[in-house]
Amino acid sequence: MNLSTKAELKRDLILKAAIEFILENDFNNLTLEAVAKQAGISKGGLLYHFPNKEALLAGLTQHIFEEFITLFKEKAHQDPIEKGKWSRALVELSKWDLEHNSKLNIGVLSQSLLDQDTSKAIDTTYQYVQDKIEEDVINPVTATIIRLAIDGLYYSELLNVAPIEKELREKVLNELLNMTK
Repeated sequence: MNLSTKAELKRDLILKAAIEFILENDFNNLTLEAVAKQAGISKGGLLYHFPNKEALLAGLTQHIFEEFITLFKEKAHQDPIEKGKWSRALVELSKWDLEHNSKLNIGVLSQSLLDQDTSKAIDTTYQYVQDKIEEDVINPVTATIIRLAIDGLYYSELLNVAPIEKELREKVLNELLNMTK
């Protein structure tokens, strides 16, 4: 194993530990010490990859969005029905993400507001998703309405602006899936 592969593995270990810490605790309790402990490495080892908390948060945000795109592509490619597969992938992935990663998403949104480079990376991800759903063999307006409805679910949840109950959210997501047919 070469040095860059070891470094990449260590970096991934740190990012996964940060995600675990946030999901088990709270974003506001995230410290470099806590992430190093969660990863089972020294703080110095963490600082080698992320010299400060801002760098860790930026790396974490980039990692989350890269993973989202990877999963988005996988879901779409596994769908045997061509028509609406990208929109369905977005709905299904968002459904899982809203249920399991809400604490994490709050931190990512906060980071994007504080860091222009992170904000650009998020915009690039959103643009990729938008481009794919517009090519989805369903009406591009319908596909965009689906994406914007999902955005609304995220922002309602993340900003705690009249978040809807889980049962209603499930029905909304199912209705969005029906729109992909």
